[in-house]
Amino acid sequence: MLKLEKEVIQGGMGAGVSNFRLARKVSSRGGLGVVSGTALDTIMVRRLQDHKLDVELIFALENFPDKKLTQKIIDKYFKKGRKSKTAKYHPAPYPRFKQDSKGILSLKDSSRGPNLEELLIVSNFVEVFLAKQGHSNPVGINYLHKIQWPLMPSIYGAMIADVDVVLIGAGLPKEIPEVMENISEGKNSKISIPVIDGKDYLLEFDPKVLSEQPKLDIPFFLGIVSNHLGVKAVPQSDGYVFEGEIAGGHNAPARSKELNEKGEPNYGKKDEIDEGKLNMLLGQNSQRKNNTIQPYWLAGGYANKLNEALEMGADGIQVGTPFAFSRESGIEPKLKRKVIQEIMGGTEAHTSPIASPTGFPLKVVQVKDTLSQKEIYDERERICNLGYLVELYERDGEVDTRCPADDLERYEKDGGNVEDTIDKVCLCNALTSTVGLGSPGEVPLVTSGSDFSVVKALVKEHGIDYGVEDVMRYILKS
Repeated sequence: MLKLEKEVIQGGMGAGVSNFRLARKVSSRGGLGVVSGTALDTIMVRRLQDHKLDVELIFALENFPDKKLTQKIIDKYFKKGRKSKTAKYHPAPYPRFKQDSKGILSLKDSSRGPNLEELLIVSNFVEVFLAKQGHSNPVGINYLHKIQWPLMPSIYGAMIADVDVVLIGAGLPKEIPEVMENISEGKNSKISIPVIDGKDYLLEFDPKVLSEQPKLDIPFFLGIVSNHLGVKAVPQSDGYVFEGEIAGGHNAPARSKELNEKGEPNYGKKDEIDEGKLNMLLGQNSQRKNNTIQPYWLAGGYANKLNEALEMGADGIQVGTPFAFSRESGIEPKLKRKVIQEIMGGTEAHTSPIASPTGFPLKVVQVKDTLSQKEIYDERERICNLGYLVELYERDGEVDTRCPADDLERYEKDGGNVEDTIDKVCLCNALTSTVGLGSPGEVPLVTSGSDFSVVKALVKEHGIDYGVEDVMRYILKS
């Protein structure tokens, strides 16, 4: 197994923000480049329809071991001529589930072309494969545990591309080490998946969905947690990333249920790392892991505190926000420029306790003409047509899906409580729009950490079009 000796880990941000170009550049400059594993099936099929990155995408698809499958994908999504801006995308299949006689769930194959599992496998392969081109350094992929249903086929695809590190946050991914071991051996895997108003179900994945089973190595696994308690909750991780409250995107819920004067979660001492308990828990875990102390990295405002983190005993830091606004990130260039200008003008990231359908707090940058503005949010038609953040619920003895960001009447008809829909944002459509791959008419939403000090310093020194090399030099000086 890889011994991860990287002082700088690049955050796996958004849907397509941490794309293969950003990760490739970071890895080639000595950090651990990380691609976001969120919504990669949609990102891949939309890139194909837009004829974006044609040469690189087709090159990656041609290197996937199952050529018949990739040809099916090309035939369905890579048409002659670029899609017009007003035309709708041909979608990836919406997630639906079937049950076997024992009640075990699996993704339903309802597509005449490549099915959802196949698209998840191939798209994750493509992103990791492209991130690894042009250098020989490790590359990672980041997933959200709150989006559980695509995890196993996604990890399988990344492993086929020889991903070096898997990072998972927004939840407690304690079953993932066993899943990766099973996948490496070609065995079926199962994870527990929560179902509203019902028992938790098992969701199964069979890697034999591919005609040939490649030999796979098990990646290094980093659990992304908020404090020392995560070590106890996810003991089998190979290491940890501890994300503090000012880290970007989703945050762990605060221990306190009270909100501060800005309407944000009120984080306190109980949410912080207790170094004494951390060292005790790491010591206990070392007995399970061949007397090896698990390494850890600190995140959330550490881009200018590398030496401080090392002195505390960390192996390094994870950095997101400065990379998110760098030249190489996937944020649509005009939007990126606008956001940076507003950051320089003093805009902030607000931590909403309720915007995300995941139920986790979410940091949203307050930017004009995005869903952060209430009037724009109120004007948008509520619709769930991508389905990454659906919740599973029981109806007439079967498992179905619904989303609190969907149409209110439809959600209520499906048994949901309409109070749960208040201020919920359709992150699936908004975040794909942020990277220039949104459905026609969909408005972007920009998420970020709340510390913009390093972004401001980089812009003042290198201009609004600063790049990964500038970020790496800045970090390594700190």
